Amino acid sequence: MRAESWSFLVAVLLAAGAAQAQPQDIQARIEATIEGYGNLAPRGTDKPINITLHTSSDNLRVDFHFDGSGSDVYLLKRGGEPRAWWISPRGNYMIPVTDASGPYWYDVRRPCDSVQGRCSAAPGEFIAGRLAKALRYQDARNGPDGTTRGTLWIDTETGLLLAYRGTVGNRQDTRSFRARQVRYEPVDATLFAMPTQLNTPKGMKD
Repeated sequence: MRAESWSFLVAVLLAAGAAQAQPQDIQARIEATIEGYGNLAPRGTDKPINITLHTSSDNLRVDFHFDGSGSDVYLLKRGGEPRAWWISPRGNYMIPVTDASGPYWYDVRRPCDSVQGRCSAAPGEFIAGRLAKALRYQDARNGPDGTTRGTLWIDTETGLLLAYRGTVGNRQDTRSFRARQVRYEPVDATLFAMPTQLNTPKGMKD
């Protein structure tokens, strides 16, 4: 797969949106599966993709495991910086991208505030061993990963997004995210370090 084609996933997978509600000092590692990104998915990725997501304060890193391979390609968003990065050490490149997604952290008491749309309660369930509170949303301006209507599930204790299934506008393609394992544990700060030796396309440097 060509490196530049992967960049189309960026708009739907970054999670440092304007309405973050992450509790102070809580860090997490999430093993999850994403599926069904329609026209935004790169060619050859019509199957579910496993990811590992690390979040610490305002930082976010998403490692992609294509076809069960090891982690090489990842997205990095560091707090306070105006852009995120699509990075591949093996491919020797890093590409700056606009952060254009909804949050992975919600206010447990007022989750609809983060969604910025019309909401109603839905049946909760256990996801990845955590009790999840569910919310149906419509006409969302900040739905998870750019979706405008669907259902999301958050950890009832922390507000961490555990799953969602939704669509964008009037399109029929469905996007989804579901955690398989969640660990609230310290995240190694080196995971969020910016590489210094990789190539950046001409005209894309700060």
